[in-house]
Amino acid sequence: MADDPQNTPGNGPEDKPEGAPGTATGSERQGEAGKGPEGDQADAVKEAETARAAAEKRATDAEQEAARLRRSNAATKGTDLDALRAEVRAEFTEALVRAELRAAAAGRLRDPADALALLDVPSLAGSGGDIDAAAVAAAVDQLVKDKPYLAVAETDPARSWGDVGAGPRDTAEPEPATPLDRLRRAYDA
Repeated sequence: MADDPQNTPGNGPEDKPEGAPGTATGSERQGEAGKGPEGDQADAVKEAETARAAAEKRATDAEQEAARLRRSNAATKGTDLDALRAEVRAEFTEALVRAELRAAAAGRLRDPADALALLDVPSLAGSGGDIDAAAVAAAVDQLVKDKPYLAVAETDPARSWGDVGAGPRDTAEPEPATPLDRLRRAYDA
């Protein structure tokens, strides 16, 4: 009876471990007193109630933890609107002072960014967020005096433009008759 499906290894009751699906434990085989289909439902209801109570406890704990974290974040972050406004005003004022400083240094320094790097920008702001233009100009003047190598090189205004052909001439040359003559004169000189 080797071909008998009842006698093949793994099909007999002795081959299945206790509690494996499809096997009955000793108490289930014998039938417990007072347990039937209603007893199984009562156990399932008890388990569901226990699971629900545990889930509600976890939800309550999570809400309490979230409230605690909100309070701690509010304490560290600071939600004072006046302080936030003052901080934004200070940043805006500093940006304006930087722009004023670049404008004041534009014609005086080779690189206006040098003024931003070498001067104390926050000290140039006036009270109440106003910009003290006189203080900015004085700071640029002092920087040029202290570090003259940063200043734009002073040149003679007449030489800065070069000879553009305007003004009186020593000798008046007659105009060339043709464009070809004009080119010859330009390349001969």
